[in-house]
Amino acid sequence: MERVKRKAVPADTEYVDVRGSRLLAARIRAGVRVGARIELVSVGDESCGLQVGDCGVVREIADDGQVTVSWDRGFALEIDPEVNQYRRLAA
Repeated sequence: MERVKRKAVPADTEYVDVRGSRLLAARIRAGVRVGARIELVSVGDESCGLQVGDCGVVREIADDGQVTVSWDRGFALEIDPEVNQYRRLAA
């Protein structure tokens, strides 16, 4: 029996738009996916009300790199991964 290689399915578009590429880059830099549970390891700006050890669920990753998290203490807040360090928790 001879194997036949199928042709690739054509893409919807020939390129990724600028916003799409920024979103992809931000998600890669964040190191987590939407829906992932995270734990805060260090807080760069203590005026935001977060404490080391706070846990929450990632709700959104903006194209500017800000990560929106719904914290277990009952509020949602954007954090900057370059200022506040976190780690992904096992599901």
